[in-house]
Amino acid sequence: MITPKQSLIFLCLFFLPSLSFAEFQSNDEIAIQLIAASKDYPIQQRIKTQSGVLLNTPYLAGALGEGVSGKYDQNPLYRFDYFDCETYVDTVMALVLAKNLTDFRSKINQIRYKQANVNFTQRNHFPSADWIPNNKKNGFIRELTYFIAGQKTKVSRAQINRRSWYHYLTADRIQIAYLTPQEKESRLTQLKSEGETLYFSKKVSIAYIPVFELLRNPKLRQKIPSGSLIFFVGHDTYLTSRIGTPMNVLHMGFAIWNKGQLYCRMASSKAKRVLDVRFQDYLKTYLPLGTLDGISVWAIQA
Repeated sequence: MITPKQSLIFLCLFFLPSLSFAEFQSNDEIAIQLIAASKDYPIQQRIKTQSGVLLNTPYLAGALGEGVSGKYDQNPLYRFDYFDCETYVDTVMALVLAKNLTDFRSKINQIRYKQANVNFTQRNHFPSADWIPNNKKNGFIRELTYFIAGQKTKVSRAQINRRSWYHYLTADRIQIAYLTPQEKESRLTQLKSEGETLYFSKKVSIAYIPVFELLRNPKLRQKIPSGSLIFFVGHDTYLTSRIGTPMNVLHMGFAIWNKGQLYCRMASSKAKRVLDVRFQDYLKTYLPLGTLDGISVWAIQA
C-alpha cells in the first residue's frame, strides 16, 4: 500500500517536472496528500518540503479570489495550478500550519483575510499595512529582523492610500467569467464605492536589513534561518501613478538553505513560475534599479 509520503515523492518526481500535478488531481486531494506527507516534520522542514513540492508551478497574478460566492473576484479560495508571490506564500503557510483539509481551508482564510472575513475589502492587499500585522495578530508569524541585524536594522515608512488605490482599480480586477464587459464596469463601480467608503490612508512602517549589509557580510546572511519569510522592502518612484499609492514592500518569498547556499524561493512574475534563485544574485538584480532597500525577515510559527 502506498503511503501519503510515498505519494508525495511520486508527485515530486513525475508530475512536477511537467509543470503541474494539479491537472490530474483536485485541489482537495492535493492538499490532503501534502499535509499528510510532512505533518510530522519540524516546522522548518515542513516549509522547505511544502514550498519545494510547488517549484515550477506557473505564475498568475491574482491567482486566488473569494471563490464562487465572491462578489468581485470568483477565482478559487485555494488552488495548486497557479500562484503569484503572495498566494504562493499564503498556500505554503496554510499547508504548513494545517492538521487536515478542514484546518487548511480555515488557515488559508485566516492568512488571507482580516479576521478570516472572506470579502475583497477585507483581503490583506498590502503586506506592511494588512498581511504582516494581521498574521502577527493571528500568531502565525514573528519578526526576526532585529535579532539577525541588531543595530544594522533600519526602518522604512510609507503612507498607504487605500482610498486612492480603490479609485485606481480597473475592470480586470472583476474576476467573474460570466459577466459582460459592461457588467464588469458596473461591478467595478460598486467595488470602488465600497472601498472608498471603508478605507482612508494609513501610516505603516517595517524594519529591514539593508541590502548592502547583506551583500558584503556573509555572517549576516548565515543568520537567516531556512524557511524564513522574506519581505523585500523598497520603493518604486512610479508606483503611485500606476496604482494610486506608494508601497514599501515590493515582493515576498522564502529563504531556503540548500547545500550551504542561501536561496530565495518565490513565485516570479519575470520567470513566470515558482523557482529558487541564489540569494545574493537576486539582491544584485535590484542594484541598477535602486529600488530595493533591504529585506524584512519573519518566522512562521505553529
